[in-house]
Amino acid sequence: MKHQPYYGFIGNGETAALIAPDFSIAWLCVPRFDSFPLFAAALCPECGGSLRLNIEPRVTPLSQRYLPESNILETIGRGNGLQVTVLDFMPWGYHHLSRLIILENTGTVTLKPRVDWVARPIVTSVHTFKVRFQGSFQFISGPEGAACIGMAGSPGPTSTLTLKPGEKHRFWLVLAYGSSLTLARQHWTAGFYSSLEENLTWWRQWLRKARRPHTANPEVTEAYYRSLMVLKLLTYERTGAIIAAPTTSFPAVPGGNDNWDYRYCWLRDGYFTALAFDAAGYHEEARSFYEFALSLQQPDGGWYMPLVPVEGRGGTEYIAGDLAGPNGEKPIRFGNAAMHQIQLDNAGNVLDGLWNHYLATRDREYIRSRWDAIRRAAIWLENYWDQPENGIWEIRERKDHWLYGKILCYAGLTAASHLSIEMGRLQWAGRWHRAASRVRRQLLIHGWSVDRQAYLQHYGPDAPLDISVLALEFYGLLAANHPRLQKTVAAMEKPAPVARGEPSGRGGLNMWGGIARFEHAAIPFYLPTLWLGRYYLHSGNYERAHELLQVCLDNATDLYLMAEHFDPRTGEQWGNFPQGFSHQEIVRFLLDYAYREE
Repeated sequence: MKHQPYYGFIGNGETAALIAPDFSIAWLCVPRFDSFPLFAAALCPECGGSLRLNIEPRVTPLSQRYLPESNILETIGRGNGLQVTVLDFMPWGYHHLSRLIILENTGTVTLKPRVDWVARPIVTSVHTFKVRFQGSFQFISGPEGAACIGMAGSPGPTSTLTLKPGEKHRFWLVLAYGSSLTLARQHWTAGFYSSLEENLTWWRQWLRKARRPHTANPEVTEAYYRSLMVLKLLTYERTGAIIAAPTTSFPAVPGGNDNWDYRYCWLRDGYFTALAFDAAGYHEEARSFYEFALSLQQPDGGWYMPLVPVEGRGGTEYIAGDLAGPNGEKPIRFGNAAMHQIQLDNAGNVLDGLWNHYLATRDREYIRSRWDAIRRAAIWLENYWDQPENGIWEIRERKDHWLYGKILCYAGLTAASHLSIEMGRLQWAGRWHRAASRVRRQLLIHGWSVDRQAYLQHYGPDAPLDISVLALEFYGLLAANHPRLQKTVAAMEKPAPVARGEPSGRGGLNMWGGIARFEHAAIPFYLPTLWLGRYYLHSGNYERAHELLQVCLDNATDLYLMAEHFDPRTGEQWGNFPQGFSHQEIVRFLLDYAYREE
């Protein structure tokens, strides 16, 4: 399938922007990922607002690409003898977005292109931005901060240029932000001292630390490095928090109301990304996340909020009634009430992550310094692993005994036992090994359905098939070739009921070649597709594993960016974008394959 154009993605370690193929900045929150959006046309085209580059004569968007080994986005348009090239980047650790705009007369006559830039920030009944002009600057002040937009190399926001055939004209547009207009103006001035070349060098030096995947396929290589950079861009540098995605309420499925705010740090998502960072050689990034997670631990050893804002505090869910999605989808949510859910995998995520971090770094002193937190977390798991919960997919209406959550309780207790041995605390190692065995025994018995001949999402006869039970193999409870696991996967591989026109019937998870996360899902999900591929890697079926990897690459955008869901029939992205779940699994899948070749 031909890759679909969508949005380019750039960021600086505290916020991020989406750039449309028509040159507009269609999403930007300031001053943080989880602030109210300054521009949100990517979510609500009618009233979301954007920073647009209007050019006369009109040009047609042609292509978007990243400069090699970088996060500098190049967007090109052509028409009527004029070529427009825009290079967008956000220097890491600074507070601005830079745009280098290059106009070139490619025709045979003299052109007089009129260049206008228009900013229309989002305005709702809840949040209002005030806009004022001063010379060649535009100032925008909102509820959480302010922005300053201005150009250099051009006399004002609107200018007429005369370009002879073959002649080029370059000018800069810098958008800076801060907690006040004064700070925004100062950051704007500093923006002209950060060069494109310095930013290019920064990304290339960062990528040199990466472990290389074993592949000669340029598409796979590009997807791997792009995924690593996406994970870096989802990291909030100041605290080490890793967000799930930089957007809110992008419709997850056509015509649905699963429109959620993902601009927060989930312990689960962050843990997955930290595993990918450690596997790829980025141990500092992984450790920063674990330090952030440990700072949230409660006195009894548990974590009672599965997701938190990037600063570790605050956040409530509310609905913006005057906004709607691209096709009128509602509700549009800011904040996420799932932070008050019970999710048993929180402690297991941290403990298993610390064990894998130790295996990657062999830093015994670090683990020793965090021993008290490890001990308290393992004791919490001993006491609470048998509780019902909202589960990995955060079902709001009910609590159940989810297999995935209990598997992570097993993984956390097992990790704590291993760490105890490394620390020479053998009395704790035996205790937690026995506790892990109790968890394993219960879930292998009660999670199996004799009727369906498969492990299901949660205990009980009415539970659906769910991709998350593959964690039985990923965390060592069952071997990939165990007969019950093979039967479960065979059930998953059957066509989904909706995919064959039987919405009320039983079926599998295979939807038009992609894999859904559970029965009766509307469209496939990147993470389950790659999880099933990783299972096949472990079982030795490399051909099927690569088929599933290729499904994801075929449905990614032309920049190898992935949302949460996708539709293999159209190549459309659905859900918040880009999604950390999807990109961390690309990294882990390819490194897992490389490990098995060594």
